[in-house]
Amino acid sequence: MNHVDANRLGIVGASVMATWHAAWIVLHAAGLGQGVMDFVFRIHGLKSDVVLEPFHAGMAALLVVVTAVTGYVTLAGGGLIWNCLGAGWLPGRWGAASRA
Repeated sequence: MNHVDANRLGIVGASVMATWHAAWIVLHAAGLGQGVMDFVFRIHGLKSDVVLEPFHAGMAALLVVVTAVTGYVTLAGGGLIWNCLGAGWLPGRWGAASRA
């Protein structure tokens, strides 16, 4: 297995999650969020009485920060686990050291 840079992977995760949620914020601020949400529920075979609250910039910023941190932690953690498995840190047939 190849070694990955866990920090870079985390930055990719943070960027993807923050960008995705920033796009949602633009839709919400433009007044298009309810229609998009209704459509997404409908194509998943769901019916919901969820109604969007009025746009609030502070909550929107918090959404981007929380999802960016979550994306970073998730993918950086995954990269660390990947490196542990490949470096032979874990005993048994999974580590590179066992392939001698």
